[in-house]
Amino acid sequence: MRWCPGFMDEVIETLEQLGMQACPVCGSADSLGMSPFPVLLVDAGVSGDDDAPQGEERNDGNITFAVRVECATCGHLMLFNSLRFRSGDQKIMMRELPDEQRQPGE
Repeated sequence: MRWCPGFMDEVIETLEQLGMQACPVCGSADSLGMSPFPVLLVDAGVSGDDDAPQGEERNDGNITFAVRVECATCGHLMLFNSLRFRSGDQKIMMRELPDEQRQPGE
């Protein structure tokens, strides 16, 4: 899976509008880059946690698809919740075909 190109453009534009035009750590301008691949963040309890009373539902946590932005100069890494950049039913991810299934020119 990877971000749709249009979604990537919107995220970068929104971050610039919010004032993120340089790295907040080293101040390097034009060094921030967005990864084309989502980062999966899992918010869950400890594996093997059997403290839930019998018969009650267990909360297995939440999964967040995060946007990864990294400074090429100092390596400062920032993660942003992709749902904050999504509008309506807009498609934000696309499936990436394995190399052996790709047609020439893809």
